[in-house]
Amino acid sequence: VISFPLLLFFTAEFVLPALTVMEKKILFPAIGVSFALFLTGVLVCYFWLLPKTILFFFHDTQSLGWAPAWTVQQYYSFVTRFTLGFGLSFELPVVVLVLVRFGLITYEFMAHTRPYAIVLIFILATIITPTPDVLTLVAMSLPMVVLYESCIWIAWFVKRRAARAG
Repeated sequence: VISFPLLLFFTAEFVLPALTVMEKKILFPAIGVSFALFLTGVLVCYFWLLPKTILFFFHDTQSLGWAPAWTVQQYYSFVTRFTLGFGLSFELPVVVLVLVRFGLITYEFMAHTRPYAIVLIFILATIITPTPDVLTLVAMSLPMVVLYESCIWIAWFVKRRAARAG
């Protein structure tokens, strides 16, 4: 973790001279947007979803008559995995934009498969969510559904922009 900025610097020093001016114009905003989306996902998880999830764990444990017995290592491991997973799920618009740019998916495909995607998002949220309650499931899947809808709009915008240019 401490050496990551240095690793990033040396990687940039190696890669940047090989990029054209146009590639640099695309790369730097993409990195900024990607970082902002990841940070937004981590912050939403840490300040909104994680407290609700941990509170559910404690209430569920106490309702069974047990005392909560998390170790510090288990707690930090859970928080890290949960926030990183949620942060990575917020990268969906960046991935979709790349797939649309390469022509692998289209606006029409995403709009047509919307119901299946929403069901798949709820299934994935059920697998990822560590608690069986509906509140955490909806709290985890709702931002992902909103992100999917934003991806449909991004794909539409890219298609429209390409039609105007070409």
